[in-house]
Amino acid sequence: MNPELTADALVQLVHRYHPAGLLNGDPRYDESEEGQRLTALVHAHVAPSPEWKGFIQQLHEQFPNCHLWDTTVPWHDPCYSIRVSLPGFVSGGPRDDCIVALLSQLAPVYAIYASHTDKSLPGADYWLRFPPFPPEFQAHEAKLAGLIESTFGFTRLTNDILLTPVPDLVPRTANHELGRAQLIDCLFTWNRW
Repeated sequence: MNPELTADALVQLVHRYHPAGLLNGDPRYDESEEGQRLTALVHAHVAPSPEWKGFIQQLHEQFPNCHLWDTTVPWHDPCYSIRVSLPGFVSGGPRDDCIVALLSQLAPVYAIYASHTDKSLPGADYWLRFPPFPPEFQAHEAKLAGLIESTFGFTRLTNDILLTPVPDLVPRTANHELGRAQLIDCLFTWNRW
């Protein structure tokens, strides 16, 4: 792995964009050098890049029987995100199985997780999962990962790196207290569904 993409190097990187020891509701958070740097970066990515638009078009071509949602939240999180349904998705239906990709705007890295909801069961069956995925998700996972790497040249982060604690940071849009943040929250978004 590129030495700049180790857990330690990425922890150092996210400290350049999230002020240490401050809750995001503290006025000093956005006023800090780190907060201003994060705001500038997020604002620079409000309009989707031509590369991102082209990637979305590729996804429509490569996943013709799937629903796609560009779940990027401009002005908020330092990442692009996309949900790709597994075949059989019906809008408003009881079952929703997706592969979700997060692409960082802070570093050339990405993450993929699986999302499952089945409301046909009593109490609803719901989970989010990092690799390894159940077999029915794996073909979509491989295709999506290949497209990200061939389009952007990004490196996929391992679960160990994604879940590395960053206890002195609170992501800008998270409802976290100090001590709960992980690299995935700071590089991408804390909001996973």
